[in-house]
Amino acid sequence: MTSINNNVGVPMQAYGVQQKQGNYQSPVNFKAGRDEFVRSDEMSRLMAERQKQQKKAEREQKGMKWLQVGALISSIALAGFFIWQGTKGRKVQGGSGAEGANGHVTQKDLKAIWEDLGSADSIDDMALPDDLKTLLQKVKKNSEKADLVKKRGGKPIKSILLYGPPGTGKTTFAKAIAKSYPDAKFASLDVTGLGSEYVSVTEKNLNAAVDMICKEAKENPSKKFFVFIDEIDSVMMVDDGKGAKHSNNILNEFKKCFTEKLAKQDNIITVGATNLEIDVERAIAAGGKKLDKPMLDRFGQKILVGLPTSEQIQNAVSKHYAGCDLADDLLKNKDLLKEFGDHLNKGKDVSFRVLNFLYDDAAALVGDDTSKVTMKELAKAVVDKNNELQLPKESLEWFKRQAGLI
Repeated sequence: MTSINNNVGVPMQAYGVQQKQGNYQSPVNFKAGRDEFVRSDEMSRLMAERQKQQKKAEREQKGMKWLQVGALISSIALAGFFIWQGTKGRKVQGGSGAEGANGHVTQKDLKAIWEDLGSADSIDDMALPDDLKTLLQKVKKNSEKADLVKKRGGKPIKSILLYGPPGTGKTTFAKAIAKSYPDAKFASLDVTGLGSEYVSVTEKNLNAAVDMICKEAKENPSKKFFVFIDEIDSVMMVDDGKGAKHSNNILNEFKKCFTEKLAKQDNIITVGATNLEIDVERAIAAGGKKLDKPMLDRFGQKILVGLPTSEQIQNAVSKHYAGCDLADDLLKNKDLLKEFGDHLNKGKDVSFRVLNFLYDDAAALVGDDTSKVTMKELAKAVVDKNNELQLPKESLEWFKRQAGLI
């Protein structure tokens, strides 16, 4: 049993008073030994100290509570500030012009989708095969005379799908088509990450971007508007796996924008591009990947943009060096460039992008500031890149001879 001071109700051990076995010990026990004697004034001092400590602890506890309340209020205020800042400038053009429902896209984001065609190649600058040139003339005539086409029971070409291996100039070709129209505007949409919050055009703000394009096209009926969608396969895949619901939602959202908005205005032409090899009749891409057949069929023209032929390589090199002040005349010689094109075309996956790398490497190989780039440097660039090109022996030897290596 714990000894209690009957006057204050405090355990005796709290004040250093020892309890003996057996009888109750009074706070002042004259019969106890000297070490157990506690004077009343000492007891009062100990009790005062104890009370002082308790009050201090209570004050500290109250202080901590106020600090926590203050920190919570500060956090709420800071969060509110950032939310307010984030909503500033989020109103978008097109549709209802409201924020929120159209996602987090801002006016600055929307303006960024427009690309300047001033520096883009024209159709005449490109080394296009004859079938592509013929097709371009068909598309241009069809879209320029949309009303006449309708009266004759036809439909204007409103969409084009460019497909083929990477580096073959699909983006350049799309811009060249747009540039062939006076005052045309070119918008580029990135749909590779639809549904993710970390990409430029998400599932939430795709509508905002499309609404803006449609609004501007409606206000300028005499202008042509081109909407370029690279890697369009990312929103056309049929997914039967675990992510099927999410993928199908994205596909349906894109279909709605494509059919209910872009396709309904005669002065908008949608150009999709993909690096996949596609069987357009069966809607199957390389590796057995399935594409949405109804979506694929909505493209009025499907154009295979393959790797350049020997003739295209020859024409591309000739056109490239025609405008260079420090380029040797032999780089414009048709006979030499024909041999160059024939041998280079035997390499693996030689695209226009590969040619651009070769031009850069050849320019860097020139020895001084005044010398011209010659076939020697261009051939040396090809030899240096042979690990990728994998040229046959006779073609590699031709380039080595031109480079003065053998």
